[in-house]
Amino acid sequence: MRLGIDASNVRSGGGIIHLQKILEQAEPKKHLINRVVIWGGDTPLDNLPDKSWLELRKIPNLNQQTSQRLFWQQTKLGKLANEYCDLLFVPGGLYLGGFSPYVTMFQNMQIFESKERLREGFSKEWLRLNLLKWAQSRTFREASGLICLSEYSHNYLTQHHSFVIDQTPVQLIPHGTEKVKNEHILSDIKRNPINGTIRLLYVSTVKKYKHQWNLIDAVGLLRKEGISVELHLVGAGDSQALEIMRDAIHRNKSEKNFIFYHKDLPYEQTLEWYHKADIFVFPSTCENMPVILLEAMTAGLPIASSDRDPMPEVLKDAGLYFNPESVTSIKKCLRYMIENPDLMQSLGLKAKKYSEDYSWIKCADETFAFLSSVYKKSKT
Repeated sequence: MRLGIDASNVRSGGGIIHLQKILEQAEPKKHLINRVVIWGGDTPLDNLPDKSWLELRKIPNLNQQTSQRLFWQQTKLGKLANEYCDLLFVPGGLYLGGFSPYVTMFQNMQIFESKERLREGFSKEWLRLNLLKWAQSRTFREASGLICLSEYSHNYLTQHHSFVIDQTPVQLIPHGTEKVKNEHILSDIKRNPINGTIRLLYVSTVKKYKHQWNLIDAVGLLRKEGISVELHLVGAGDSQALEIMRDAIHRNKSEKNFIFYHKDLPYEQTLEWYHKADIFVFPSTCENMPVILLEAMTAGLPIASSDRDPMPEVLKDAGLYFNPESVTSIKKCLRYMIENPDLMQSLGLKAKKYSEDYSWIKCADETFAFLSSVYKKSKT
């Protein structure tokens, strides 16, 4: 079997990491796949491993804007797939071409959650999300197989968009996580928040459903209550959400700076921040499979998390939960955690243990096994 991978919509962040890690760990011949060819732009392909069975084909048009990438996918990809592969894998979740069979992935939860789309107001982003909902619904309906990343995402589609997947075989395959090296032990000074400073970390893109501003306001309240904390934010974002975040930083300014925005960092530098932090905070209201949460778990950090699904599915009883849309709820959760350092340590150890259930080796093996099984069924 020859496998083709469409990376035309894999542009940054988690999409690149997923593709990189499963290709690093994959053993395609184990699943009777003897050749893998992948089409994409410079950014995703430059991050992929060198394997004897892997052929990387850079397409200049895929370095351009969305419209040109979609035009290439619609007019060129089908012909290439017919010539070079037996099954097409579309991890970006969007394919409207005529080649079959293909397998795709459900990654962007915001597209299907109406409340989270409405959070954008009547805007270009709202229009983009609705167009993507139509396009991904068609992609999922026409697919020969669909990979969901969490039970929550599968259940959500089943309950609210059943017409999208009622004829499509679905396989649950969670992402893996990078094994972060972090001997995280609370020092004596960190056990006393009055004399020491607790470092809070939130790694995430800055978007309206990520609620960085609520966390900033909660940290501001903790400071006013005499708790010595500082907040470190890592991640790029869209212009509207960045403006809301900057306003929150401005209204919480004090004589001593305690909010630090590090913008977007290279992946390895981002991982280093898990060494430096004392508590990881995750106030998102919309996730499919929160890889960043998994990374914090792997680092053994105590975690204060949003109570929205699928976070409890992943973190279980290894964290404390709050309402991400309530500044008071976030503040109370963090204060309780800071004032109970023994609890912090036990939660971090438990989170690290739970993270062992997620690995890129397992993700790669299950992905290639599913791709192979879909191809076999297409031939019967």
